[in-house]
Amino acid sequence: MPDTDRLYALSSTYNNPFWSDEAGPGLLINDAFVAMRWYLTNEREENLAVAGHVSDDDGATWQPLLPSELLADAERAVERAAATSGDEPRRTAALLRDALAAEAADWLDHRLRYVQPDDPVRYRPETPSLFSWQRGGQIWALALGTVPPEEALAHLTAQHTDPQPEGPGLLRAGALETLGVLALAEEPEDADPAELLGALAHMNRLTFGFEIGQLRALAQDAQQNIMDHLITRLPETAAVAEAHPDPQHPANQAARAYLHRLSLIGTDGEERLLADAAHALTEALAAAEQRPAPAEDDDESVETAAIPGYPKHLEGDLQAAAQWRLLSPAARRSAEQTMEQLVQAATDLTRASAAADPAQPASAQEDQALRTHSRLHGELDELTARHALLMHANVLADAEAAAVPARHTAMVAAAQASEERPRPSTAAELIAGQDAFNAQIDAAEDRIGQTLDAQRRLTRDALHRIFPQAVTSTGLHSVRTQLVEHSGLGLDAYNHAYRAARRAGRTLGSREASYNSSTVEFGRPPVTAEQVEQARAAAQNADTRFADLQTSRPLTLRAVKALNGAASLDPSPSDPVAARAARLAAQSRERARQTAPTAARTDSAAEQTHQHQNFQAPQAGPGIRLP
Repeated sequence: MPDTDRLYALSSTYNNPFWSDEAGPGLLINDAFVAMRWYLTNEREENLAVAGHVSDDDGATWQPLLPSELLADAERAVERAAATSGDEPRRTAALLRDALAAEAADWLDHRLRYVQPDDPVRYRPETPSLFSWQRGGQIWALALGTVPPEEALAHLTAQHTDPQPEGPGLLRAGALETLGVLALAEEPEDADPAELLGALAHMNRLTFGFEIGQLRALAQDAQQNIMDHLITRLPETAAVAEAHPDPQHPANQAARAYLHRLSLIGTDGEERLLADAAHALTEALAAAEQRPAPAEDDDESVETAAIPGYPKHLEGDLQAAAQWRLLSPAARRSAEQTMEQLVQAATDLTRASAAADPAQPASAQEDQALRTHSRLHGELDELTARHALLMHANVLADAEAAAVPARHTAMVAAAQASEERPRPSTAAELIAGQDAFNAQIDAAEDRIGQTLDAQRRLTRDALHRIFPQAVTSTGLHSVRTQLVEHSGLGLDAYNHAYRAARRAGRTLGSREASYNSSTVEFGRPPVTAEQVEQARAAAQNADTRFADLQTSRPLTLRAVKALNGAASLDPSPSDPVAARAARLAAQSRERARQTAPTAARTDSAAEQTHQHQNFQAPQAGPGIRLP
């Protein structure tokens, strides 16, 4: 992968606590255009929370990825393709730009004409209401941090049977309003309390409704930022915030509940409602003050890890796959080839779909492009799954290797502790000293064994999560075959690569000797410099492939061996519904904090439209594969 490319990891989690399986589909790819289209397709699914991360160092480190940043990268990729010389690349770039606008319009229309999955009627209106237009703009701004572009709006209005000229204007107005509130939430220091209350009320209304989906966490994070500042500015709550700054304190929570209620009523609301809110705050503060303070844990001792750095939790399966490719050259090469083929297949599918007639059945070319795209997508998903599992198993192998020096360290520490004791003068004291030495060694061994068991359970859970079919011996054998043989790392592949390297080396030597010789064999044409360079390139490729196998095959076999030791363990029991719901909610809040918009955008509507012409502004960035 070129150093200028970014690696995108888009993962998803099913956030319904009543479902046993939480892991959703994911994508690990080095192309922003394909990643953005995947996001627009999958983010709208019910009960599916999509999270993005990006790496600028081939997967060694990761940062949270905003959808707006991903969209900007995709636009730069299209514009870079459009800047390529030639009419065909420019036509293809125009098709890709139009396809991205169509995907964005479908994503937006899903919000405008939202239908709940459990709706018994499931009526989808042919034309959205005017309120839905405004709310759709608000949701777009919350997710993508921009004003919807003209191209996306053109595709959107074409999907509705009844034209609504005022709809796009309302959508832009809603987007600009939300962008202003997000900017205020990011920098609330200069705003007065009335503005902050208005912004809080806007976010409260935005979070109400099912069509916002997983984006509710982004709005709740903005609410939290506003409340953190407003609670110290409002006279009714400033004293409470100063006395109890911890947001988890009951008094602080009562003050926040008052702010939430006040934002719904408004400072100029009915006196009766304002009085009720103030009275409820007074009662809640009185009840909070009567509660006993929670006991503080005075134990500050931290036990030293039995195996330093273990058990180790990997960030995610996609990130684990990227880390494995940093270790295994063969895995890296196969992933890059499949990514490049998938990007080209996505471009070919876009070109074939644009040339097809919607009123006619799919042509053979379009059908072939669709099958090729689907096949390559499946191959990339399978590669990512293999590499992720191998990285989990590799961590277990590292832990087992690190246990050896950990045992040695424990024995040295026990010996030093034994030497520090007074010299025994009786047989009983000698036996007691030996018992203390053995007890310390046994305790260290138990802790090391517990650490290894914890790491094995993590690996076993990863095996069940990534390859659910590995619950039987047959399924486990199939997984082992995929990890080694199907990855081109078997003994036959190793021997073939060795023979190919030897054969390419002999061919290069023969051609160099013929080229440097002054004589020419009868019946054979003379060897040219171009043929020598071709033979040299082939020999270098064969040597590189064999060297990659020399590194990747032992590493893979080591990981598979460690996986065999964890495969016999029972999977970890599933959490109760309440615990799972709390964990999913915490993960959603953490994702929102990591990917909260940071740019203040309060420009005029004309300037915003100029700045956020998402499919027009020429920029530089990662490219789309063109013929």
